[in-house]
Amino acid sequence: MLSRQRILEAVLREFSQKGYEGASLNTVCAENGISKGIVYHYFKDKDELYLFCAADCFEKLTAYLKGTAEAAGHPEERLRGYFDARLRFFAEAPAYLGIFLDVVLYPPAHLAEKLSEIRRPFDQQNIAILTALLKSAPLREGVTVSAVVEDFRMYMDYFNARFWTVLSEANTPRQALREHEERCHRQLGILLYGVWEK
Repeated sequence: MLSRQRILEAVLREFSQKGYEGASLNTVCAENGISKGIVYHYFKDKDELYLFCAADCFEKLTAYLKGTAEAAGHPEERLRGYFDARLRFFAEAPAYLGIFLDVVLYPPAHLAEKLSEIRRPFDQQNIAILTALLKSAPLREGVTVSAVVEDFRMYMDYFNARFWTVLSEANTPRQALREHEERCHRQLGILLYGVWEK
Protein backbone atom coordinates (compact mmCIF):
# COMPACT_ATOMS: atom_id res chain seq x y z
CA MET A 1 0.00 0.00 0.00
CA LEU A 2 1.18 3.51 -0.84
CA SER A 3 2.64 5.18 2.21
CA ARG A 4 1.00 8.14 3.85
CA GLN A 5 4.40 9.86 3.85
CA ARG A 6 4.71 9.61 0.05
CA ILE A 7 1.26 11.17 -0.35
CA LEU A 8 2.21 13.99 2.01
CA GLU A 9 5.47 14.70 0.17
CA ALA A 10 3.60 14.91 -3.16
CA VAL A 11 0.89 17.15 -1.69
CA LEU A 12 3.44 19.39 0.01
CA ARG A 13 5.20 19.94 -3.34
CA GLU A 14 1.88 20.84 -4.95
CA PHE A 15 0.89 23.32 -2.23
CA SER A 16 4.39 24.82 -2.13
CA GLN A 17 4.48 25.36 -5.88
CA LYS A 18 0.88 26.51 -6.43
CA GLY A 19 -0.52 27.64 -3.09
CA TYR A 20 -3.86 26.51 -1.73
CA GLU A 21 -5.92 28.08 -4.52
CA GLY A 22 -3.86 26.66 -7.39
CA ALA A 23 -3.23 23.21 -5.94
CA SER A 24 -5.16 20.28 -7.32
CA LEU A 25 -5.48 16.80 -5.83
CA ASN A 26 -6.20 15.53 -9.35
CA THR A 27 -2.80 16.83 -10.45
CA VAL A 28 -1.08 15.30 -7.41
CA CYS A 29 -2.62 11.92 -8.16
CA ALA A 30 -1.95 12.02 -11.91
CA GLU A 31 1.67 13.20 -11.63
CA ASN A 32 2.62 10.85 -8.81
CA GLY A 33 0.74 7.66 -9.68
CA ILE A 34 -1.48 7.95 -6.63
CA SER A 35 -5.12 6.91 -6.63
CA LYS A 36 -7.63 9.36 -5.22
CA GLY A 37 -9.09 6.53 -3.16
CA ILE A 38 -5.87 6.08 -1.22
CA VAL A 39 -5.60 9.84 -0.61
CA TYR A 40 -9.13 9.89 0.80
CA HIS A 41 -8.37 6.78 2.84
CA TYR A 42 -5.90 8.87 4.85
CA PHE A 43 -7.31 12.40 4.53
CA LYS A 44 -10.82 13.83 4.46
CA ASP A 45 -10.23 16.53 1.83
CA LYS A 46 -7.92 19.20 0.41
CA ASP A 47 -8.40 21.39 3.49
CA GLU A 48 -7.20 18.67 5.84
CA LEU A 49 -4.14 18.03 3.65
CA TYR A 50 -3.31 21.74 3.51
CA LEU A 51 -3.63 22.14 7.27
CA PHE A 52 -1.44 19.10 7.84
CA CYS A 53 1.28 20.48 5.54
CA ALA A 54 1.04 23.92 7.17
CA ALA A 55 1.34 22.40 10.64
CA ASP A 56 4.35 20.34 9.58
CA CYS A 57 6.04 23.46 8.16
CA PHE A 58 5.46 25.67 11.20
CA GLU A 59 6.36 22.96 13.72
CA LYS A 60 9.69 22.29 12.01
CA LEU A 61 10.46 25.99 11.50
CA THR A 62 9.66 26.85 15.13
CA ALA A 63 11.80 23.99 16.42
CA TYR A 64 14.66 25.08 14.14
CA LEU A 65 14.51 28.65 15.46
CA LYS A 66 14.10 27.69 19.13
CA GLY A 67 17.67 28.47 20.21
CA THR A 68 17.77 31.84 18.48
CA ALA A 69 15.92 33.65 21.29
CA GLU A 70 18.67 32.82 23.77
CA ALA A 71 21.54 33.96 21.52
CA ALA A 72 24.04 36.32 23.11
CA GLY A 73 25.39 39.55 21.68
CA HIS A 74 24.26 43.05 20.77
CA PRO A 75 20.51 43.28 20.02
CA GLU A 76 21.20 44.14 16.37
CA GLU A 77 23.42 41.06 15.99
CA ARG A 78 20.76 38.88 17.62
CA LEU A 79 18.11 40.32 15.33
CA ARG A 80 20.22 39.69 12.24
CA GLY A 81 20.99 36.17 13.47
CA TYR A 82 17.29 35.43 13.85
CA PHE A 83 16.40 36.49 10.32
CA ASP A 84 19.45 34.67 8.93
CA ALA A 85 18.30 31.50 10.73
CA ARG A 86 14.86 31.81 9.12
CA LEU A 87 16.47 32.03 5.69
CA ARG A 88 18.77 29.08 6.48
CA PHE A 89 15.80 26.92 7.41
CA PHE A 90 14.23 27.41 3.98
CA ALA A 91 17.56 26.94 2.21
CA GLU A 92 17.88 23.58 3.99
CA ALA A 93 14.18 22.64 3.63
CA PRO A 94 13.02 24.34 0.40
CA ALA A 95 9.86 22.20 0.17
CA TYR A 96 8.36 24.30 2.98
CA LEU A 97 9.05 27.70 1.42
CA GLY A 98 5.96 27.98 -0.76
CA ILE A 99 3.53 26.83 1.90
CA PHE A 100 5.08 29.20 4.46
CA LEU A 101 4.62 32.13 2.09
CA ASP A 102 1.08 31.02 1.24
CA VAL A 103 0.07 30.75 4.90
CA VAL A 104 1.73 34.02 5.96
CA LEU A 105 0.92 36.17 2.96
CA TYR A 106 -2.22 34.72 1.40
CA PRO A 107 -4.03 32.32 3.75
CA PRO A 108 -7.31 30.83 2.51
CA ALA A 109 -10.02 32.82 4.32
CA HIS A 110 -12.10 29.80 5.30
CA LEU A 111 -9.05 28.25 7.03
CA ALA A 112 -7.83 31.46 8.69
CA GLU A 113 -8.82 30.47 12.23
CA LYS A 114 -7.21 27.03 12.03
CA LEU A 115 -4.08 28.46 10.38
CA SER A 116 -3.85 31.06 13.13
CA GLU A 117 -3.84 28.24 15.69
CA ILE A 118 -1.15 26.39 13.71
CA ARG A 119 0.97 29.55 13.54
CA ARG A 120 0.54 30.39 17.23
CA PRO A 121 3.82 28.82 18.51
CA PHE A 122 5.77 30.50 15.68
CA ASP A 123 4.10 33.84 16.39
CA GLN A 124 4.78 33.42 20.12
CA GLN A 125 8.43 32.76 19.36
CA ASN A 126 8.59 35.96 17.28
CA ILE A 127 7.02 37.86 20.19
CA ALA A 128 9.55 36.34 22.60
CA ILE A 129 12.43 37.47 20.36
CA LEU A 130 11.03 41.01 20.11
CA THR A 131 10.28 41.14 23.84
CA ALA A 132 13.83 40.06 24.71
CA LEU A 133 15.24 42.73 22.40
CA LEU A 134 12.99 45.42 23.90
CA LYS A 135 14.01 44.44 27.43
CA SER A 136 17.72 44.64 26.59
CA ALA A 137 17.76 48.46 26.71
CA PRO A 138 15.73 51.22 28.40
CA LEU A 139 12.63 52.35 26.55
CA ARG A 140 11.46 55.94 26.20
CA GLU A 141 9.18 57.25 28.92
CA GLY A 142 5.57 56.22 28.33
CA VAL A 143 6.49 53.34 25.99
CA THR A 144 5.83 49.81 27.22
CA VAL A 145 7.07 46.49 25.88
CA SER A 146 3.52 45.16 25.47
CA ALA A 147 2.38 48.25 23.52
CA VAL A 148 5.35 48.04 21.14
CA VAL A 149 4.77 44.31 20.59
CA GLU A 150 1.07 44.82 19.88
CA ASP A 151 1.67 47.74 17.50
CA PHE A 152 4.37 45.81 15.67
CA ARG A 153 2.09 42.79 15.25
CA MET A 154 -0.67 44.99 13.81
CA TYR A 155 1.81 46.67 11.50
CA MET A 156 3.17 43.31 10.30
CA ASP A 157 -0.34 42.10 9.45
CA TYR A 158 -0.71 45.13 7.18
CA PHE A 159 2.83 44.75 5.84
CA ASN A 160 2.30 41.09 4.94
CA ALA A 161 -0.93 41.82 3.06
CA ARG A 162 0.66 44.73 1.20
CA PHE A 163 3.84 42.79 0.47
CA TRP A 164 1.85 40.00 -1.14
CA THR A 165 -0.10 42.25 -3.47
CA VAL A 166 2.82 44.46 -4.49
CA LEU A 167 6.00 42.39 -4.43
CA SER A 168 5.47 38.66 -4.29
CA GLU A 169 4.26 38.30 -7.87
CA ALA A 170 7.39 40.00 -9.21
CA ASN A 171 9.74 37.46 -7.63
CA THR A 172 10.39 33.75 -7.39
CA PRO A 173 9.36 32.30 -4.01
CA ARG A 174 12.99 32.32 -2.84
CA GLN A 175 13.46 35.97 -3.90
CA ALA A 176 10.12 36.89 -2.33
CA LEU A 177 11.15 35.30 0.96
CA ARG A 178 14.54 37.04 0.99
CA GLU A 179 12.88 40.39 0.23
CA HIS A 180 10.21 39.74 2.87
CA GLU A 181 12.78 38.87 5.55
CA GLU A 182 14.98 41.87 4.66
CA ARG A 183 12.02 44.22 4.89
CA CYS A 184 10.82 42.67 8.18
CA HIS A 185 14.32 43.11 9.57
CA ARG A 186 14.42 46.72 8.41
CA GLN A 187 11.00 47.49 9.87
CA LEU A 188 11.98 45.99 13.19
CA GLY A 189 15.19 48.05 13.10
CA ILE A 190 13.14 51.20 12.50
CA LEU A 191 10.84 50.28 15.37
CA LEU A 192 13.78 49.78 17.73
CA TYR A 193 16.12 52.56 16.61
CA GLY A 194 14.02 55.03 14.62
CA VAL A 195 15.04 56.60 11.33
CA TRP A 196 17.10 59.61 12.47
CA GLU A 197 20.88 59.51 12.40
CA LYS A 198 22.15 59.68 15.97
